[in-house]
Amino acid sequence: MISPYINRFVPSQKLLFFLLISIFSCRQEYATSAKPEVPNDSIFSNPIDKGAVDRKIISEASGIAKSIDNPGDFWTHNDSGGKPELYLIDSTGQIVQTLYLNNTQNRDWEDIATGPGPLEGQSYIYVADIGDNLGAHASCKIYRLPEPTFKASDAKKDTIRQVDVIEYVYPDGPRDAETLMIDPITTDIYIVSKRDSHSRIYKATFPQRTSNVFTIEKTGEIPIPIGGIFDQIVGGDISPDGMEILLKSYVSIYYWRRASVSTSITNLLNMPPIKLPYVVEPQGEAIGFSYSGNGYYTLSESQGGSVPHLYKYQRKAEN
Repeated sequence: MISPYINRFVPSQKLLFFLLISIFSCRQEYATSAKPEVPNDSIFSNPIDKGAVDRKIISEASGIAKSIDNPGDFWTHNDSGGKPELYLIDSTGQIVQTLYLNNTQNRDWEDIATGPGPLEGQSYIYVADIGDNLGAHASCKIYRLPEPTFKASDAKKDTIRQVDVIEYVYPDGPRDAETLMIDPITTDIYIVSKRDSHSRIYKATFPQRTSNVFTIEKTGEIPIPIGGIFDQIVGGDISPDGMEILLKSYVSIYYWRRASVSTSITNLLNMPPIKLPYVVEPQGEAIGFSYSGNGYYTLSESQGGSVPHLYKYQRKAEN
């Protein structure tokens, strides 16, 4: 989320900021018509417009994650100030189910992930209440719940009454972060910071505590310089098999692939990434792999009256 941050700008900076956002918002039309320059050796395609989402309900999508128990669907949510709700959307962006998370607060939900958890064979949803624009929060929370399965005949809204709370602090003081990832190989949680000259990598080793606040571990920094607001890392995901990582800024998508399962996430992120195809969306913060791993999807917030669209970048067939 950008909005609270700009309150620290002087008027001339605010004007420039909104001018840039307007330019990027205008590119929503470009994203559906023009083709970005994709290297011949890119392993993913140009974006495919899968459909518009209902901006009256999903107006500030800040994260997207594949559903494991509802293959082909995706979980998403709104940014800070929104209802503590999760939305299950299909591959065309239509809302399939709404989950209200009881006894939770959307202070600043910035990302979402799905993967394993404490009970073997059960998939879980992880909701990252980790945004902190001013670096003022004493602690941050990750909400964890078993992923429910739905049928077409089920009610379109439900309430989840039991949610685990993973509450943590950083070892180096409060940080703003918008990226949460679950390593399906180790079940460790990874968080990537946003407002640093080089994004910092943090790990909450499995099993994560839910009985008390604990300190997560700083494991390294990503050697990609953050030159300005649009270079900040705002989302990420690990592939279903645990072998690939995506991180995105407002203008770029970065990709890494593990040489083996023994390569740690931190060591992998210290290697030079590959830049993947991306057409800039108006405040696009959400990115996630598909259930099969055959592509990645992006989703943006609604800016300046724009209608957010769900985009797929298809993995190309290997020669």
